[in-house]
Amino acid sequence: MMQPLSANQASAIVAHCPFPVLVVDSSGAASGYNGAFEQLLTWLRQCDGHNTTAPAVGDDPLPALAKARGTVAWTGPGGEQRHFSVSSFTLPGHDNSQARIFVEISEQVRLEKAHVVLDEKLRRNTLTDAVTGLLNERGLILALEPQVARSRRYARPMAVIRLEVDYCSAQPAMLTDVARLLKDQLRWADLIGCTERRGFILVLPETSTEAALSLAEKLAQQLAELAPGAGKDGFCFGVAGWRKSDNASTLLKRAAQALTRARAERKLHCAAS
Repeated sequence: MMQPLSANQASAIVAHCPFPVLVVDSSGAASGYNGAFEQLLTWLRQCDGHNTTAPAVGDDPLPALAKARGTVAWTGPGGEQRHFSVSSFTLPGHDNSQARIFVEISEQVRLEKAHVVLDEKLRRNTLTDAVTGLLNERGLILALEPQVARSRRYARPMAVIRLEVDYCSAQPAMLTDVARLLKDQLRWADLIGCTERRGFILVLPETSTEAALSLAEKLAQQLAELAPGAGKDGFCFGVAGWRKSDNASTLLKRAAQALTRARAERKLHCAAS
């Protein structure tokens, strides 16, 4: 049967523990610490004048360490940050003395920050919209460039429709329904994207401006049936036909200008540029 640690064993473990350990008495004053804590204390004394995090250590770090709770962090002379999670517990039979164990979590904090950066980079680089599964605006522009080049090379028509959804403040369920309807109604060669402002962009190869306007009218009717409470005024369309001077950016810009005109007068739910 295993026996509890003897006093000598416990003392040796604490002395050689890689985590800084501090003992404070009932008044909160430091009464003892191990070698790892002494190393931390030495490092904090070197931080004097450099510390930009909390808690402040001042000339003597020991009182700050004795009061430390939760998560603390300090900045060293070289700008490096060290983060510690502080655990406290009362020592039985020692007149309410407490032990403080400082577990360094600097690497964990660094990894968490790196994870946030990577998540943001992934968000910026992703090509699809998280709600609808359609291309996002970045993905659509990448797909649109070859279509513009093809129209320029072969002098073929192409049109872009920008669709704004106002009904129900563009709730996710509504956006998903609209995306499904658009995919059902468009051809396999057409491109569909969803913007960050919850609008839709339709890229229609081999389509004239007039044909795109007719399609927008048809879609307006179907969208009104999809959301009866919205009516045609719940959706605005801006249509732009490709011109020889267009690149992807200018084509989308003209479609956006047409959408602005349609938005300005709700009865004109569809406008061309």
